[in-house]
Amino acid sequence: MSASRVAPHDAAGEGRYDFSRPSIARVWDAATGGKDNLAPDRDVLGALEQTAGQIRTAARAQVEFVTRATRVVAKEHGIRQWLNLGCGLPPQNGETTYDTAVQHHKGTRVVYVDNDQHVAVHGRAMLDVPGAASLIEGDAWDVDAVLRHEATRSLLDPGQPVGMIATAVAHFAPDGKKPASILRRYMAHFPSGYFIFSHARDDLLTSEERAKMIADYKATADIYPRSLDVIKSMFLGGLELLEPGLVEASTWRPDTAMPLDVGRAHFVAAVARFETFARSMAEAS
Repeated sequence: MSASRVAPHDAAGEGRYDFSRPSIARVWDAATGGKDNLAPDRDVLGALEQTAGQIRTAARAQVEFVTRATRVVAKEHGIRQWLNLGCGLPPQNGETTYDTAVQHHKGTRVVYVDNDQHVAVHGRAMLDVPGAASLIEGDAWDVDAVLRHEATRSLLDPGQPVGMIATAVAHFAPDGKKPASILRRYMAHFPSGYFIFSHARDDLLTSEERAKMIADYKATADIYPRSLDVIKSMFLGGLELLEPGLVEASTWRPDTAMPLDVGRAHFVAAVARFETFARSMAEAS
């Protein structure tokens, strides 16, 4: 850990957190080989593995996709500021958004957002970088609160392009919440940028498998996996997708010739370019 990282929260933060309940962030930590998880989280993961036996591999594929996509957007497209929604705990032995992006631009700035108190208590030590990166403990779906937050206003310039990350988060929002519209509101705050996105796919599962997965996950949160076609039209419609488009996460510009074998436990992933001003003008004409 870099010496520039801030110290973790003190124990007072843990007093308001119920560690007897499984946590989305900690289940994900367990799935990706992390150490910051507890028995209730591993129980949920074990139940999910009964339906999707390769979910650990699929989770690894999703984490590695985020790193590759961040590298592409920073290196090839010059993005220097980032908004990471629903960031979760830092990946075990992996890079944070800041770690990846700062390799290409020394002035990189990142705002992370997560409503899981465990992320705030234990993750902030790896995420906060004074003057460059900060974690907001809050609801990523509350656009106004996130954009008004002091960290956002001090670190992100609304007049400059942004790299916006919303991976493995939209499938926790029901259709009625209009998650795609909420994500477009974030995009509208910036003149242009790149949208790094992933979502749990369900149309490779039987109806019984889908129902069991949803029931197993309910101990942590309601989950709403969607079909490939729905994901593409709902979240990526009208955006300019970088090659190879919306694909299983391990096959998005892989570093090796052999993609991971994720079975039917698919997180589909894409990177899309957006341009707010051009879209607004087209809609007005």
